[in-house]
Amino acid sequence: MEKILVGLYAGKTSLWAAVHALNLSKRINARLYFLLVIDSAVKETDESLMRQIEASMKSSLESLIEEGISDGIPVDYYITYGQYDSELVKFVKEKKITMLVVGSPTPQEGRFDDFEDLLEKIRHRIDCRIEVVHKKTVKKQKKGADDVSPVLTDRRE
Repeated sequence: MEKILVGLYAGKTSLWAAVHALNLSKRINARLYFLLVIDSAVKETDESLMRQIEASMKSSLESLIEEGISDGIPVDYYITYGQYDSELVKFVKEKKITMLVVGSPTPQEGRFDDFEDLLEKIRHRIDCRIEVVHKKTVKKQKKGADDVSPVLTDRRE
């Protein structure tokens, strides 16, 4: 059975990666893991902020988790504290993950170069596929409102 891990970084990851991974899990009948990584500095300095981050992310993921479970997809949710790349690598190795799904920051967030470096660090330390989900804005012609849909990039070794 395929095992898909969605790496979520507190305050910096959109839920498009989670939505994509859930839909993929349904199609290929894979076990789905959500891993929320919170910077250990937050845990040491501001415990109330840490609790807020945990609660906010969990409430955002709750409907996705319930949807997966109701569709018969095994879904697990974990929270860990530390460096994003190290925690993802450790989890991938411990759980024998076959696919890592991460969300890409948008160019206007200004962290895209850092993200590319981070992916390279992770890619060389794990033995699984990496899929990067990009948030893409599509403009509707009739209403003029923005519609957002995920775009996928597959990172293979």
